Amino acid sequence: MNTNYRLNEMIPARYAIHDFFLLLMLVHGIIFSLDAQAFNSSLTPPPISLLKESVVPLNSLDDSKAIIKLIDQIPYVLIGDSTHGSYEFYQQRINLSKKLIQEKNFKLIVFEGDLPNVYRLNQYVQSRLPVTAMQALNVTNPQGAWLWGNVTMLNFIQWLKKYNDQLPEGEQKVSLHGLDIYSFERSKRIVINYLRLFSPQAAQQAFQRYQCFNRFGNDLHRYGKMLAHMPMLSCELDVVEQFQDFSLCRLPCPEHYSFIDRDAFFYTQENARVIKNTEKSFRVQYKTGKDSDSWNLRDIHMMESLLAVSEHLDHPKTIIWAHNSHVGDARATEMREKEQLNLGQLMRQKFGQQMFSLGMLTYNGVVAAADDWHSQAEIKTIRNAHPDSNEALFHSLGIRHFMLYLHGSEVLQNYLNKTRLQRHIGVVYRPQDEMASHYSYTHLADQFDAVIFIDSTTPVTSLKNNTGF
Repeated sequence: MNTNYRLNEMIPARYAIHDFFLLLMLVHGIIFSLDAQAFNSSLTPPPISLLKESVVPLNSLDDSKAIIKLIDQIPYVLIGDSTHGSYEFYQQRINLSKKLIQEKNFKLIVFEGDLPNVYRLNQYVQSRLPVTAMQALNVTNPQGAWLWGNVTMLNFIQWLKKYNDQLPEGEQKVSLHGLDIYSFERSKRIVINYLRLFSPQAAQQAFQRYQCFNRFGNDLHRYGKMLAHMPMLSCELDVVEQFQDFSLCRLPCPEHYSFIDRDAFFYTQENARVIKNTEKSFRVQYKTGKDSDSWNLRDIHMMESLLAVSEHLDHPKTIIWAHNSHVGDARATEMREKEQLNLGQLMRQKFGQQMFSLGMLTYNGVVAAADDWHSQAEIKTIRNAHPDSNEALFHSLGIRHFMLYLHGSEVLQNYLNKTRLQRHIGVVYRPQDEMASHYSYTHLADQFDAVIFIDSTTPVTSLKNNTGF
């Protein structure tokens, strides 16, 4: 018998048995792994349950302990809102700001308001203006009559004045500063009037520079349109030169002359900045035909203004009040696809984790808003939020008022970063055209650090009659 032959036949048989056992062990391992995954999954709540477990219910508009704890020692806090006319947003933001001032030594509030109007409020809260709080809030633009001229804001500036007045002598008072760009004509007058106080020649030069806009009837839209075809008519050089007279100390400035008031000089310089950046906004917008340019230049101005006032006041801890569309990081929204940036993005890029952004959302309610930019405010019903929105998701939890930190759990963060709609109501609200006018897609956990959700909101109360609009 040829044993070698038999051995040769047995070798593959032995290896087949060995392979069979390997395969059996492999299958057993896969089954065990799947069982383990199923076991682990049973320990991890599904996202919606995890979401409900993660929210911090708020007992009142004054409940801010959880938020203060998150902010800790961060020096820049941005507080947004999804409407410009909801009482609850104003009051929540003001209450949180009071706590940051009292407990965390914040010394500056900058907000989405025109520079001259907010400067008037700043003079009042620092007891430099002998007027009442009502008179300090007597603003001239139609939006200001309700956007900041409301009972909630009145109560706050009265509180802030008292707070500043009781500070020990020599301690820095809390300041207010307006970041916005919509004061072109008024800012021109402020620059010229300031220069008239000590240099009629400098005032005349500023007057002549700003006269450049007269040929356009001081109509910036007309200016932009004409420049698109006749760039030689540009007023750019005039407004840049005027701003640089301040910024480069070509005028008597506090650094060189002790008799020059630092605050008055800075305020006038910032009005010259408003004029310079407003001119650029209209010039570039009509040159490129892109709405994104106008938006971007406005928020770049806000960032410039913020950095300027921060340096002027020796870098105090700062609170920023603005709409969610300015506060949340634009890169986490469809603004990025539209080539738009915003203040929240610019601040995140500069300050990183040294800033904290808080958005505020509502599902429905009633709001003060206008039909268009130049109209007076009306009381409007806020529709129930779209089913595919962040607001609808939060409404489904059945918790009417809560705070949610967005960066706690990776699972939750990924869930909240799914593309969802988010509503934004500003000065204008058009409920009949809500989807086109007031919704955009966002990735919430990358947009903000935390959100406050208030299920249903009510309108701010105008100072006109203390009852409504």
